Amino acid sequence: MEKSKLSDHTFRKGKFITPWNELLSEVTRENSWFHGRLPEYFWIGLIIRFYGRREGLQKCNAIFKILREKAPELEAPRFSMILNLDISIQKYLFEDMLTIIDQQVLAPLTAIFTYTEYPIFSSEFQSSASVEERVKCINSLMEEASDHQTNFSTDIRFMVLYFHLISGKLKMPSASIEAILEYPHLSHEDEEMRSIRPRVRATELILLELENFDAKYLDYFWEAVSRMSDCELYYIDLTESPPDSKIYMGQVKRILEYYTSLLTSINPLDNKMLVLLGIVTYSYKRLLELVEHNLFHTISGRSITRVLIEDYIMMKYLLKHEASHRDIWTEYQYYGIGQYKLIVERYRQSGVELPSSHVSYEYMDMLVSEYKNKDFIDMDTSYFNKQNVRLKAKDVDEQDLFNYYYDYDSAFEHGLWGAIRESSLVKCNSPSHQYHCIPDIENNQKLKSVWDDCVGVMNKTLSVLEGIYGLPTHLALGRNDNE
Repeated sequence: MEKSKLSDHTFRKGKFITPWNELLSEVTRENSWFHGRLPEYFWIGLIIRFYGRREGLQKCNAIFKILREKAPELEAPRFSMILNLDISIQKYLFEDMLTIIDQQVLAPLTAIFTYTEYPIFSSEFQSSASVEERVKCINSLMEEASDHQTNFSTDIRFMVLYFHLISGKLKMPSASIEAILEYPHLSHEDEEMRSIRPRVRATELILLELENFDAKYLDYFWEAVSRMSDCELYYIDLTESPPDSKIYMGQVKRILEYYTSLLTSINPLDNKMLVLLGIVTYSYKRLLELVEHNLFHTISGRSITRVLIEDYIMMKYLLKHEASHRDIWTEYQYYGIGQYKLIVERYRQSGVELPSSHVSYEYMDMLVSEYKNKDFIDMDTSYFNKQNVRLKAKDVDEQDLFNYYYDYDSAFEHGLWGAIRESSLVKCNSPSHQYHCIPDIENNQKLKSVWDDCVGVMNKTLSVLEGIYGLPTHLALGRNDNE
């Protein structure tokens, strides 16, 4: 089944809805393939793998005939449903199954469905294999069938679909049925299977609307298998050789020294230049933190990248809309100072004492009143100029920066689960543990370096200044100091 593109999704009420969720109810964890359906059809997988594809499918078909004869009320070939049958029916059913398959085929499942809870099944399929051998077989099959699109998983899903077709519970056009029924007669190498396999998987998904999951069975299955093995942890280390950042930072500093000298010596009261240099210097200081504290592969590094992008977008936005404002530079300054005032006033009004706080409320209050009596400074709680960063990025033709970098880095800034999963959890490679995660308290997980992206944004930022105020050739980025 071809994976859907973003353009295939339906955007409704701020949410991108997948094509499948438009047609079906949402696929929950309980009816997902790996967690909810594979445990139910594990026995089918054991048969197919033990005997090989062709013979295994034939034996599954023979067992399905027995199921229909002994338990015609069975809605689906779910193992939970088989184990819930009357004890007498189970006994006859398992005895007949043993005329088709060897006892050892389903024996691994007796490590989960023990004699204490499931005496009929366990006694019929008891084996001389050790618990360790049975657990190894279970883990091996779970790993092989964990991906719902592999040939092996599709074989299992075909048999589930086939049960519904022969039971008459699923109605389809005859042409579609004929194509699907060709599946067991073709090898996976046949060209026709390239179109039949996706059709099988897509049709099997429709069964989710017809079947009900057994939460108690799933809990029992996963609790049992998870106790049988230890975690196999692994983490991804994306660290690279540290960049030669000192040369670059030295060049940036000399450029900023040049522009600072222009401000102080030529026009120290140039409000526009002060704002632009203030923004660039703030970006420079954040970049300096990245370098001095070796934050290239860290969560904090992504926060720094986000700030650099937002600063650059804001610079371009201020310049673009300068002509439509009486004094956009002063407006921008008092917008930010107004945010400080709001924080101070909230603190004062609360009457709370925070002596150990990292926030210096008295100093903030001094900054608020630096150029104007604070009683004349409004406090705007919306984004500057009523546009958020996404809209500003679009306005200044930097939407790619927002879409591909800023939105990603914001996930780390806000502690969204994607960022938490990538940075703070390590993966367990055990299928019996559902490939779960555990907290990375040892700090082994390292993220990809942000250095190249930070340099790219900083270069864009400096180019804005160069476009307005020029830059001597000898200070140009990338030039050797000896040139």
